[in-house]
Parts: sequence; structure tokens; C-alpha cells
Amino acid sequence: MEWKNPNFDSVGARARLAQVNYKPAPPILRMDTGPRHDRAASQTSQMNTSLALAVNFHNDANAMRGLLETGSSFFDNIFALDSSPDGRFSTDGSCELLESFGVKPILDDLNKGFGRIRTRLLHECGCEWCCIMDCDERFLPQVQAMTCEGTERYPAQENPKLLVTKLPDIINQGAHVKNQINNPELMALRFTRRHWCDFTMTKPAENWMTWWDHQLRCVRNHPSIHYTLSMHEALIDERTGKTPVFLEQDPIGGPHVEHMHVFFRRAYPGTKQFNEENYARLSRGEPMITR
Repeated sequence: MEWKNPNFDSVGARARLAQVNYKPAPPILRMDTGPRHDRAASQTSQMNTSLALAVNFHNDANAMRGLLETGSSFFDNIFALDSSPDGRFSTDGSCELLESFGVKPILDDLNKGFGRIRTRLLHECGCEWCCIMDCDERFLPQVQAMTCEGTERYPAQENPKLLVTKLPDIINQGAHVKNQINNPELMALRFTRRHWCDFTMTKPAENWMTWWDHQLRCVRNHPSIHYTLSMHEALIDERTGKTPVFLEQDPIGGPHVEHMHVFFRRAYPGTKQFNEENYARLSRGEPMITR
């Protein structure tokens, strides 16, 4: 299923993109088919489907402030789990920051594994849909359309040489997300995550138009949908045994999640492999390794 954003002039944008020699890449994933949602009939005419922001954190006060500032006026509820590795709440002011935004954090155990943590975020978010994000990520309801050129990537290159071209179009991706979650056929929306070296959104860590980071970040809160234990970003619908029915993003019009990880969590060659090994160890009930 293809993303069609009525608030974004995709044709006009692509005409302008021809001037920078951009060629849209084909999608790499297809939508799995599955049955209608159990409550589809009751939601067909509903136009105010609730949407929560859910986050797991531990000692992430510096990164989390921006997430709360950009999300508090857009989402209907914010749900936060302190995924502690030692059974104690954060000590850096994260909990106090959440409380200042009217959010009461709940203590959880990271050693359960990210899959279980994120499944709890989904099922206890308090809304019909849930947008699960990390503390160093931002969802901007309105964002400027832009493209990227270049092949270098962080952290292989400390300062990758990439060219960002900002277009005059403003994408109202927030309005479109809230419109699409009223579709009773959909179980999830797929976002593109863009990685940035700073907050100007002019210095990407990699070219998001060629190095795709597609993730099902906006998910219907249904008891049959959960994250797998082996990989914290993988979703399963138990009714089909497949990925939930999702809507693909538009390569230009979004929706996008902005990832500010370089500023808050610098990476080094091998960081991704190290993190994935720890995710796997947690899913097997084994302790994490440290450097």
C-alpha cells in the first residue's frame, strides 16, 4: 500500500528534484496481507483515533527533553518506562523531567529484553495507536521537504561529505499520520528514520535516500501485535504470523523520524554490531557484555 499525502505536492517536488538529479529508489518492503481489524466496523466512521507517544529510557534526561518538547502538544498521551538494568530509577533527572510534563514514569527491567519492553510500551500506552520512539528521536508534525546526495557514512567517516537540498515544500506529516490511523485496514505505519550529526538538519550521518532505515514506528494497539524477542524493531501479528499490515512511506513526503544520536550517543566502527549482540543476549536471558 503506497503512502499518499494530500498535504504534500509530490509531483511538484519531484519536478524540482529533477534539477538535483534525484531518482526515487523503489521500496524494499511490501505490505503483508491479513484480515481486517476485529473492531473495524466500530472505527470506520471514527475520526479522532487516539495516538500515544511511548518511550523507554534510563538516565536519558539530556536527550529526552527535546522529544517531550516536540511531542507533548501532538500526542494524546505519553507513556514512559524506565528500563533500568539494575532495578533502580534513573538518577540524572529523567524522572523529574517527565513529571514536569505530567508523565509518571514506571520502573521496568531491561534484562527482560527490548522486545518485551517495547511490547509493554505498545499495550499499556493508553491509546488506540502508539508511536514508539527513542529519547534521541524526534517526530516533527511539520517538516521541510529535503533530499540528500553522497555516499559517505558515519562513523566510518567522522564528518561524512553529504549534500542536503532543502525544498520550499512544508510536509504536514502530523496531519497525515492522524488521518491514516483512522483506516481500519491498517495495523502500522512505516517511517523513514534520518540520522543527524547536529540539530540543524543539514549534516546527516548517512544518506537516508540510499541507506534506508525503514521502521514500523506507529502501531495499532492490538493484543495480537507484539515485538519479537530476538529483534526489538521486529513486529509480529499473531493472527497471520507475519508483519502487521502496514502503509509504506513516501520517499520524499515521509513520514520521517529525526534521529539525533550522534550528538547524544557518539558511535564508533563496530558499535552497531556490539549493540545487536547485546540485544540478542538479552533475548536469550543472558547478561549484557560491556567494553
